[in-house]
Amino acid sequence: MTKIAGGKNIEADEPHWIEWVMGAVSAVIVIAVMVWIAKDAISDRDASPNLVGSVVHVEQRSGGYQVQFEVRNSASATASQVTVRGEVRDDDTLVETTETIVDYVPGHSKANGGLIFQHDPDGKAIHILATAYNDP
Repeated sequence: MTKIAGGKNIEADEPHWIEWVMGAVSAVIVIAVMVWIAKDAISDRDASPNLVGSVVHVEQRSGGYQVQFEVRNSASATASQVTVRGEVRDDDTLVETTETIVDYVPGHSKANGGLIFQHDPDGKAIHILATAYNDP
């Protein structure tokens, strides 16, 4: 409710101290966000994604052996339509390979998926490789 004294709005003449504090805090937040965005725009110059795959979990399913994987993108550039190939190797011998496509791996982020192998990967090396991507 507006405070009136002598037919005049006194709130316009005498702002409460909390208004000054909230105005100052808001200004600091806005300036900090603008500086952060400017720094990111100037210093982040990754021209291409840096994609690295790793195995998260392996379990047997009715259709074979499901290998859950994670693809990390440590660069700021985004990758779309990332082709992920999984290989099961016994020493230097390639036992089986399978592929999938991950729709989107944002910069400084990760994406998860799964590959299904017919051969048991237990005791063998599993390699997860990002083999191709598109620029979005």
